[in-house]
Amino acid sequence: MRKPRIQLDTATALSFVGKTALVETTWDAEPESFWQCIHIVGVLLPMPDMQGAPCFLGVEISSSTRNPNEFYFEDICTIRAIRHRDRQRSGNVLGRMSLTHSDGSRAALPARRNSSTVPSNGSTGAAHP
Repeated sequence: MRKPRIQLDTATALSFVGKTALVETTWDAEPESFWQCIHIVGVLLPMPDMQGAPCFLGVEISSSTRNPNEFYFEDICTIRAIRHRDRQRSGNVLGRMSLTHSDGSRAALPARRNSSTVPSNGSTGAAHP
């Protein structure tokens, strides 16, 4: 079963401009979705009598050319803004701005808590650079 695509309104789409985001895209010809980390530099919104679909203009973080590409809203299943990592905080890199259609977080949790290696809060205590 194919994942549903997101529905973005103008305000939400514009709020992603200037941010780095994890984007999950899917295409009809491909059986699996594809995750990319992009920096969103612009957005193309639909206007009356305009041909083409709305899209983000984004630069893939892994790109060596640093040229923007189109990321069409109709291909996006999930988009999550990433904020910078604050060394004084918990290290959570995902911001509060996220749109997803998943039923649950699907986060991997330790099989057993309150052991000598995994405390009750789930932290391993390992340093995160």
